[in-house]
Amino acid sequence: MRITAELDIFGLGRAALAKTRSLFGERACFSSARRLRADFTWAGPDEASHGLAEERLLGPGDLGRARAVGANALLCELEGGLAGDPATSGLRLLVRVPFSAGEDVGERAARLARLAGLLDRVPALDGIWPEPTGEAQGLDTLVFFAACRQACGRGHLVVNLESFGLKLGQLCLSFGADEISGSIVGQRALRLGERAASHDLTRDEAVTLLRTAGLSPCERLPAGLGQGV
Repeated sequence: MRITAELDIFGLGRAALAKTRSLFGERACFSSARRLRADFTWAGPDEASHGLAEERLLGPGDLGRARAVGANALLCELEGGLAGDPATSGLRLLVRVPFSAGEDVGERAARLARLAGLLDRVPALDGIWPEPTGEAQGLDTLVFFAACRQACGRGHLVVNLESFGLKLGQLCLSFGADEISGSIVGQRALRLGERAASHDLTRDEAVTLLRTAGLSPCERLPAGLGQGV
């Protein structure tokens, strides 16, 4: 999608934020997540409360194996077949929605329409997971988050901090997002040397990030949302 001078980015943000608050009030949550690799080992902190398997990495019959090693959430593909499959019962279901800067406006609109239709057909889908193709571009990312919120009448809009980073991720909270997910731990290493670009957060830092965005933080646990923190 091409960003033009006529785009009212602040108006988009206000409208998306108003819709988010009509759904969830001022509450926003953070979740500590690790991701299952194709070889069924984990990437991310051992203490993470969410083990996220990805439909694009699973072969036929692999869902049971993913559960056996600790997966309790599934990132479904928009064009995949696992969303709504009875085999996913008991998992938290999210759907990946790809986007890229400069893509055709009509193609993006059609993708969002398919997303809205999928959420209508599959009530068990709980979260929307935008994911950039290539490096995330700031304004285009914010526009896409706002469009996701407006296209969908329900569902948590999740910021993957590994994809968007801390600064852009926090901005997304003003454009429709109501959840952050990533390596959120009790203690983290200093951002020095090879870890200088790390997006890891402590729980206290995640709480501060949400509060600074004007939201009331709580932690998402496997059984659902925990108490406010």
